[in-house]
Amino acid sequence: MKRIIITIILLCQILWAAPFGKGDTLPVLTWKNQFDRQVSVGKDARVLIMAFEKDVAVETAKVLTRAPKGVLERHRAYYISDISSMPSVITSWFALPKMKKYPFEVLLIRQKEEGEKFLHQQGKITLYRLKRGNVISVEYMAPKRLEKVLEQL
Repeated sequence: MKRIIITIILLCQILWAAPFGKGDTLPVLTWKNQFDRQVSVGKDARVLIMAFEKDVAVETAKVLTRAPKGVLERHRAYYISDISSMPSVITSWFALPKMKKYPFEVLLIRQKEEGEKFLHQQGKITLYRLKRGNVISVEYMAPKRLEKVLEQL
């Protein structure tokens, strides 16, 4: 009986820890932006653009800087950068001051466990397309390709 209970608990942990994928419903997500203000991503969000590596985040920021002003807001899209592996000194002295100059909002994942809730591939951004809080697709792409995606939103 103990083995069955332990097995059930382990299976629940594995299933509960699985990253969000197609068909999943996202809870309301809340992160702080580069200005340390909390932002909630709710059921009205249509696109999540996520970067999990420094080089990918830098390239994505370049694309978003060239994009028409307000493109993210108009399409209910959010740019989210996982900075959980960045040393706090680097974050506060270098990364955040640079991000504060961006003409768009960056939501910041600061805890490793938060980033693990999302799918990602090395060297690519993850693009979640949503409808009423449900994940309808997950795409991986080079940051340069994001320019075309933004034109099609």
